[in-house]
Amino acid sequence: MNREIRTNTGMKEMAAHNTARNTFDGHHSHDSSRSCAFEISRFFATLRTIFNYPEPNIELRNTAWLDGLRGLAAFEVFIFHYDDGWVDRTLGWGTGDFLDPAWWRAPFIRTFFAAGDAAVCLFFAISGYVLSHRILTLYRQRRHEEAYSSLSSAVFRRAIRLYMPVAIETFILMLLCRWFNFPKPVVYESAETFLGEISQYITSFVHLLLPLRYPDRWDMVINRYDGGISWTIPLEYYGSIVIFVVLLFVSRVRNMAVRLTLILAMVWQSFIKDDWIAGQFLLGMAFADWQIGKEFAKKRQQGPTTARKQWLHNILSWMIFLFGFYMAGLPLFHLKNAENGGVDDLFSRPFYNWISRPLAYYGLYRNRQTDRYLQCLAGFALLVGVGETPILRRIMETRFVQYLGRISFGLYLCHIFLHALLKPLDKYYVMIVGLDPTVPLPERKESLQLFIAYLLMLIPSMTVNFFVGGCFERFLDKPSVNAGKRFEKWCLSRGKDDAPPSLPHVQASLCIHVIQRHAIQSGVVGGYFITAMNEQATSRWRMT
Repeated sequence: MNREIRTNTGMKEMAAHNTARNTFDGHHSHDSSRSCAFEISRFFATLRTIFNYPEPNIELRNTAWLDGLRGLAAFEVFIFHYDDGWVDRTLGWGTGDFLDPAWWRAPFIRTFFAAGDAAVCLFFAISGYVLSHRILTLYRQRRHEEAYSSLSSAVFRRAIRLYMPVAIETFILMLLCRWFNFPKPVVYESAETFLGEISQYITSFVHLLLPLRYPDRWDMVINRYDGGISWTIPLEYYGSIVIFVVLLFVSRVRNMAVRLTLILAMVWQSFIKDDWIAGQFLLGMAFADWQIGKEFAKKRQQGPTTARKQWLHNILSWMIFLFGFYMAGLPLFHLKNAENGGVDDLFSRPFYNWISRPLAYYGLYRNRQTDRYLQCLAGFALLVGVGETPILRRIMETRFVQYLGRISFGLYLCHIFLHALLKPLDKYYVMIVGLDPTVPLPERKESLQLFIAYLLMLIPSMTVNFFVGGCFERFLDKPSVNAGKRFEKWCLSRGKDDAPPSLPHVQASLCIHVIQRHAIQSGVVGGYFITAMNEQATSRWRMT
């Protein structure tokens, strides 16, 4: 009996011990899981900080899709330039001169790696939309005082916003190349002395300022320290000035049809004058005005839109987007005889002849940037297609695409210099896939092995560019925005305003009336444009 009691007691003690141990192990396992989850969370938080990645659940404004679209355009320019030496993006799809039958050169597919020029045109259309959207909205709300204040503020801040990051970035690149022997993004001869280099730097930067008075010396506008990628900055500023003046011009026009007619007439005049920059900015402005009008009309509308009407709208929007995506992959054109344009002198570009050969027939390839018109058409179609297609807008608002939008300015301005810095690593990617690294990349036959090496190259290239782009946004882009605001605030804080409260509005209205009357009486719709650009300059403006 005693033995049974001792046995039962021992079994109970053992069971209690096992229960306690299991409980301890459970708590220990739970604590370990929590600790592991915390470490993972902290790791990703560190990565977000390093790469300047946006926090989750950030509230987006209604035009955030434009940020994402700009980010994808900047990423396409990055891909476009990093193709150099890996794939000849200038060849069309087919057999014959300047053609190749490889499947990756087919329409739509080629857009993924050969649409850098169209991406620049898309930049300009987006800028025209963004710069005008808020002010056009205020016009519709009859809040003209606030609109004029916003317009004045935009004029104050725009130059600093565009030029300050470029000035600082190119100065840093100049120092890195001179003092630390970093690879130069383009071949140039350094000055003999540091002061001489500073003088060259100042000269290069001054040539980026408006007005551009170098129709026969366009190469002087190309800043050698950043590889020439800042060539679009003065054009961006010029397009911004056009938008600001046109916003004043149409500020008292209440009818949207009249306003759009005026803007589109200016677009037509810009393309006639071979000024694709102003034309593309104004197209972006026209689309912004149209979308704002549609939003206001929807608020006044009684009852929901019919399903059939919405279905037709979605189909049309998708067709516009697909057309823009297709046209963005336009191959480089080649003239058989540059002395004499015409349909017989333009080499065939299969699947694009239907639109380019009629233009060549009328001589538009002789002294004009006709392909830029087609790329502008592609960029505008992409803007409209994305802006009018809900699913595409939602893609633009996803976190990663918004991240590309955040770093887009830095990614665009820094990727050429970083390409030169990372170029020596190309031979290792080739070796990994078993190819001979001594054969220059342009002489290699395109193959699956070379494509794998190309993808290997993109991994560190994207990592470095995203990191630098994030730093650029944090330390150059955002501070330049704040500097513009502080400069405006400082300027407005000087002096005293002794005028009666109502006088500024009267003066503003009078000024706008004078501008409108002068533009109409001049007999030229675009006679108000502030520009000293020679027509010859546009024929020499470089591709991306």
